[in-house]
Amino acid sequence: MTSSKYERTLRLNQAQFRRKTGVDLETFVEMEAVLHKREAGKRKSGRPPALPVGAQLLLTLEFWREYRTSFHLGQDWDIHETTVGRTVGRVEEALLKSGRFSLPGKKTLRDADTVFTAVVVDVSEVPCERPNKKQRAWYSGKKKRHTMKLQLLIHPVTSKILCVATGRGATHDLRLLRESKTPIHPETELIADAGYQGIQHQHAFTRTPKKASKHHPLTDEQRASNRQLARVRLPVEHVIRRLKVFRIMKETYRHRRRRFHLRVNLIAALCNRLPIRT
Repeated sequence: MTSSKYERTLRLNQAQFRRKTGVDLETFVEMEAVLHKREAGKRKSGRPPALPVGAQLLLTLEFWREYRTSFHLGQDWDIHETTVGRTVGRVEEALLKSGRFSLPGKKTLRDADTVFTAVVVDVSEVPCERPNKKQRAWYSGKKKRHTMKLQLLIHPVTSKILCVATGRGATHDLRLLRESKTPIHPETELIADAGYQGIQHQHAFTRTPKKASKHHPLTDEQRASNRQLARVRLPVEHVIRRLKVFRIMKETYRHRRRRFHLRVNLIAALCNRLPIRT
C-alpha cells in the first residue's frame, strides 16, 4: 500500500502534485535526493526504517500540508503514530543540515556587496495550545487567544523571504523586530505597517503609513501616500498566504514550540521555490 500511494502521487500532474504536497515535483525530487544521500552515509545497523525514503518525505509533506494528527497519518501509512513523529523529525533534520533548503538569512541584509533597495517587514500569528506556564506571555490581545508570532522580511520585487523570526503572542511587532537583531543596511528602505511606528529611531530610512488623530485628520496627500505604500506592501500578504497553504502554519499548533522556528525556516525556503503568480 505504501509503494502504491507513493507511485500514485508521482503520477499526478504538476498542478495536482502541488495541491497535494505544497511543493513542485522538481523540489520533491531534490529533497528526496538529500534523504537518499543521508541513508547512504548511515551505518547499516539496527532496525530498518518502517518506510522507504520517498514515502518518508511524502509523509512529512502531508504532515506540514494537512497537519492531521499522528494517529490518522499512521493509519493511512500503516505505521504506529510514534513512528510518524520520529520520521518527520528525521526528515526535517536531514533537510535542514543539507543547507539546500534554507533562507538567505540575516547576513544578506548587512552584506555591502548586495544592498537591497527595499525590504518589507510584517508579522503573522499562528494559534497554539494554551501553555502550562507563562500563559500571559503567549496570549495575543489582538487575536484573543494564545499564539506564536512569525516575522517575515521579504523582497518587494521578487517576493522572496529573506529571513524569519519567531516570538510569543504578547510580544509587540516592533519589539520582536528589535529582539530579533535583524541587521538592515542603512541604504535599504524598510517598509512596514502602522504597527511599527517609532522604528525610525532604529532605522532612519523607514516608510510607514501616516496615522490620523482626533484633531489632525489625514490630508489628501497623506491618504494617497498610504494607498501607494499599501500597494508596495501587498506582496508580503501574498507570501503569508503561501505559507499558510501548509496548514501547520494556520491551524492550532499542537507540537513543541521549540521546533516551530525550524519548521518555519524549512517551509519558508520551500515557498521561495514556488513560482510567483502575476
